Amino acid sequence: MENEIKKFYIADTHFGHKNILDYDKRPWPDLAHMERDMIAVWNAKVRDCDEVYILGDLIFGNADNWRRIVPQLHGKKFLIKGNHDLRQIPGDVSRMFAEVAPYWESHDGQYHIIMSHYPMMAYKHDANSGTLMLYGHVHNTIEFKALKNAIAVYKEQCEKSMYPYQGKLYNCWCGFYGYAPATLEEILSNKNNH
Repeated sequence: MENEIKKFYIADTHFGHKNILDYDKRPWPDLAHMERDMIAVWNAKVRDCDEVYILGDLIFGNADNWRRIVPQLHGKKFLIKGNHDLRQIPGDVSRMFAEVAPYWESHDGQYHIIMSHYPMMAYKHDANSGTLMLYGHVHNTIEFKALKNAIAVYKEQCEKSMYPYQGKLYNCWCGFYGYAPATLEEILSNKNNH
């Protein structure tokens, strides 16, 4: 179905953040190249009619960075705020998004989706196998590895206490998906993100 609206998810793009090149070991020589390429791969994949759920840390810096970058990105954009996003978003920038919230719930196909910038092991409906937690914040770092270990221990403890935990958490850090927004199918089939 060509005209069907698609849903995409992405976290931690960090447009405008020079230090992210080293922090994430991103494959660009400088910020200008990173921004140009990431905007291009975003727009090659996302149409203006598609929905993009941004799980925080979209743009680093002042509101002018937001005014420069956001209009270049295709899609109906939903911003789930992260720790590096503007604390106070000016009205003109806020209107570039369909919604700005600290947390969001939606449906995608058969799944109920819980979205937050921050990973939550215990999330709403975590005993339901049809509910997924999508998050960002930890990129592909030691914190992500620690989170995976903590989830394994949490699941084990829930089993011992007879709690029917079905937690399914997926890291939406852009680096796992070629620095472009990803469909839920791409997220679920990626072996590196959970």
